[in-house]
Amino acid sequence: MIQDRMLRIGILGVLSTIPGEIASRIFVHFGFGKFGIYELSSLIITFNRVVFTIGLIVDFLVSSVLAILLFFIFEKFGSSHLVIKTTVGSLFAWLVCELLFTTLIEGKYIDIRPINDYYSHIFSTIIFGITLGLLLKNFIFKS
Repeated sequence: MIQDRMLRIGILGVLSTIPGEIASRIFVHFGFGKFGIYELSSLIITFNRVVFTIGLIVDFLVSSVLAILLFFIFEKFGSSHLVIKTTVGSLFAWLVCELLFTTLIEGKYIDIRPINDYYSHIFSTIIFGITLGLLLKNFIFKS
């Protein structure tokens, strides 16, 4: 039965990426950012080619693993203030991923991104965290 629960949590993590990607695409459309979240994720695999579908797969994998890790943390330490905790957890994951990305790829394979890109991705990460917290609260940690 626990496998079914982990699958549901992973799917909730995947679904939580969609509003964040929509926000990042809006920023790119209005010229505030250079890459959407899925596009930036694709550069981890392709290094210099932006491919939406590869970024989608990478982002889905990372978000589902993050959702499952956060679930285990909340199960051990408590699930009160879930939306705040998932938002902070997603910001921490963004920081780790961004440090890896800038260390390995940016400047070597692609040009340095404008600072607006970082702000749009932080905002999209906050949307991801809020969405994940609400979904976990409504479907996993029902009171």
